[in-house]
Amino acid sequence: MTKALNNTSVTEPTDDNIRRKANEESWKLRYDTYKHLTTLSTGSVLLLVTFLEKLFTKPLWKGLVVASFCLFVLAVLASLVVMNAIAGFIREIEIEKKDEWRGQVFVSIALISFLLGIVCLIIFAVRNLY
Repeated sequence: MTKALNNTSVTEPTDDNIRRKANEESWKLRYDTYKHLTTLSTGSVLLLVTFLEKLFTKPLWKGLVVASFCLFVLAVLASLVVMNAIAGFIREIEIEKKDEWRGQVFVSIALISFLLGIVCLIIFAVRNLY
């Protein structure tokens, strides 16, 4: 039995294995980012729907609420596309340029629409509270 334990060889990680593992972890972190963005956007939509009538009896600039709602929904949809693409990329090391460009477009849409949704919501709240 001790002979079997002594014959166990330990393989040194290669540069390729290290790079592949780092790439995989990077994609997982990106996936988590968009998972959280989806959660925040969905939560914002639910809060909008739930509290809008209770907080503001006669709201001004209702268009900002509609814009905020649409931007949060767009952020959710774009994040889902990005997460779906990332799930496929985790296994690959090299990504084609067209896929990388397409991914960057949806990443930009997700982030910008979320931030604009928050800005619209803040402007609406400030306008109606003060």
